[in-house]
Amino acid sequence: MALQMASFSEDGKYFAQITGDGKLHIWNTLSNSLEQEFTPDFHLTTPCTCLHFWYPRQSSNKGSPSPKKKKRKEEISISPNIVLGTTSGILLIYSLTKGAIEYTIDSRTNAQVNCISITSNSLLYSGADQNIMEWNLKSKELHSKWKGGNETITSILALLDNKTLLTASKVIKQWEIHSKEVLRTFTGHSSEIVFMLYVNLPQAGSYVLSGSKGDRLLSCWNLNSDNKQKNAVCNYLMQDSVQYISVNVSDQGLTKVAATNKSGAVHVFQHKLNGKCDKPLKPKTTIQVVSDTGQTNEPVKPLRVFGARFIDSDTVCLGHGSGIILTFEQVEVTSKRLEVLIRQDPHTLKKSKDVQITKIKKPLIGDDVHYISTESSKRKSGQQQEIPMEQRLENLTLSKPEGKVPRVDNVAQLLLQGLHSKDRNILRTALCTSDENVIRNSIKRLPVTVFEGLISELSILIHGKTIMSRFGALWLKHLVQVHAGVLISNPNLPELFSGALGSIDNRINSQAALNRLKGKLELLVPQVTSSVSMENDEEDEALLVFNDKGSSDSESEEEVALEIDSDSEPENWEENDADDGNMEVDRNHVRSSPDSEDSVVMVDDGHESD
Repeated sequence: MALQMASFSEDGKYFAQITGDGKLHIWNTLSNSLEQEFTPDFHLTTPCTCLHFWYPRQSSNKGSPSPKKKKRKEEISISPNIVLGTTSGILLIYSLTKGAIEYTIDSRTNAQVNCISITSNSLLYSGADQNIMEWNLKSKELHSKWKGGNETITSILALLDNKTLLTASKVIKQWEIHSKEVLRTFTGHSSEIVFMLYVNLPQAGSYVLSGSKGDRLLSCWNLNSDNKQKNAVCNYLMQDSVQYISVNVSDQGLTKVAATNKSGAVHVFQHKLNGKCDKPLKPKTTIQVVSDTGQTNEPVKPLRVFGARFIDSDTVCLGHGSGIILTFEQVEVTSKRLEVLIRQDPHTLKKSKDVQITKIKKPLIGDDVHYISTESSKRKSGQQQEIPMEQRLENLTLSKPEGKVPRVDNVAQLLLQGLHSKDRNILRTALCTSDENVIRNSIKRLPVTVFEGLISELSILIHGKTIMSRFGALWLKHLVQVHAGVLISNPNLPELFSGALGSIDNRINSQAALNRLKGKLELLVPQVTSSVSMENDEEDEALLVFNDKGSSDSESEEEVALEIDSDSEPENWEENDADDGNMEVDRNHVRSSPDSEDSVVMVDDGHESD
C-alpha cells in the first residue's frame, strides 16, 4: 500500500516521507506538525530506496497476570514501525517510540531493495534485481529467495490470503508462495510499474490497481480465479504519471479512487467494478491547491500535493506544500469538475511573521518640508560640527565641468568575447558598424587564433541581406588588407573563403568591369603605399643626432686666430720685399680655389704658374 518514498499509516495519523537529501520525515497529520526527523549514518553511501509501515503484533500473555495488569496492557496502543529498504540490501526497522533504528537485517547479497510488502504474520517480501526475497521480521533473518524472471522487479504486493504474491516490472505476475510458481501473467504497462494497490470488493471479488512512472493510465486488474482475462478491466485517465493513490469502497460496491499525479494535483474517480470498460474513465473531480498573496502583480503559484488519503467516502486528507514544510487538511469532495483551494504558502507565511516582528516604521514626511542644513549631526560636547571651507565652496558652484567621455576606437574585446562564447547578440553588436576606422583598429588588435572563427561569422553575414552583407564585406576587406601575409600562409585558405567568395562572385556578376578593377586596386594599393611609407620614414629622419660641444668650441677659437693673422699679413710681406728686392707678391692675386683649399695661383713676372 506504500508508494516507495512516501506513505500514510493505516490509521492515517502519520505520513512518512524520504526526502531528496536522504532524511526521513514523519509528520503528524492530526496536529499538522513534524513529529520526527531521522538521518541514517550511511545515508550518503547507502541511501534508502523505499519504506513501509509495519504494526508488530504482541504475543499472548504468558502465565496468568493480574486483571489490573492485563487491563493496563490492553489499553496501551502500539505505535507502528517503519521498514526502510537500502541500496546495499539491508533492511532498517525504525521505531517511532524510540525515535531511532531498532535493528537491521542484512541480506548479504549487496542487491538493492527496490520494493517491499508486508503481510499480517510479519513476513516481508522484497524485490532485489531479478530476485524475490522472503524475510521474517520476528526472527530477523532472510527466510528464502528465488528468481522472479529476466527483468528487474520494480513493485511487489503480498495479498491478504498469505498464499499468493504479485510482482511487476512491465508485466504483472501472480505467484504461489508455497510452490514458487507463476499462476497468471497480466499484460501490464508500457514502462516500469512503480506501485500496486490491492482492492477487495464485497461482491465483485479481488482487484489490483497499478501505475507506472511513464504512463498516464491507472489500470485495474481482475484477480478472481474464475476470470482468465489478461488485460485490464478498467483504466483511469490522468493528466500526469501517478505518485500516490487511495481507495474507498462503499457497502454498495461503489469504488472511489483518489490519485495524486506528479504535477501535484489530485484526481478523484468514481466507478463500480462490475465489468470491463472500453474507454478510459475521466476524473469526476480534480483538486488543486494554489497560493495567492492578494497582490495583483504577483502570479498565483501552485502548491504540490504529496499525498491524499480517504477519511471517509466524502472526505480526503491532503498533504500539500514543499518537501520541507507540509500542511495537512481534510477537504470535502464536491461534484465540481475542478476544485481550486487557495492557501497561504508556508514559506511566505513564515517570512511575513518574521517581517512583522522586526519591522521598523518610518515617519511620514510631506513634500513641503524644507531642510535648513544638510549637516545636522552634533558632537558629543554639544557643539555643532562646522562644514569645511572646501565643501562650502563646492556647494556654491552651480555646475561642475563635465569631463569628456573618451571615444572607443575599436571593438576588439567585445568581438573576442562574442567569438569565444558564440553569442549571436554580442557578435551582431560588434560587427554591425560601418566606421572603417573602428573596423581597422579592431582587426589590428585581434590575435591570429581567432581569424578562422571570424571568417566563418563574416561568411554568414555576407550571405545575409543587403545591410548585413555590407557589414560583412567591410570587415572582410580590412581583414585581408591588414593580415594578407598571415592569411596566405594558412593551408585552409580556400576552404575558409569559399563560402564568402562564392556569394561575392554572384553579387558582382552584375557590376561593370571598372568596378571590379576598383575593388582589386583597393586591396593592392594600401599594401604598396604602406611599404613605401615605411621606407621613406626610415630615410627622412635620423634615429639619433649627436652634438659635441668640445669640438664646436675649438673650431670657433681657430677661426678667431685666422682672422688675427690675416690682419698682420701685409706688414710681413713688405718686410720680405725689402729683403729680397727682386720678387713681388701681390696679395690681391692670391685666391682660394673653389674646388680645393690647398691649390694656390701665384703671378711672377707676368707669367702664371700653378
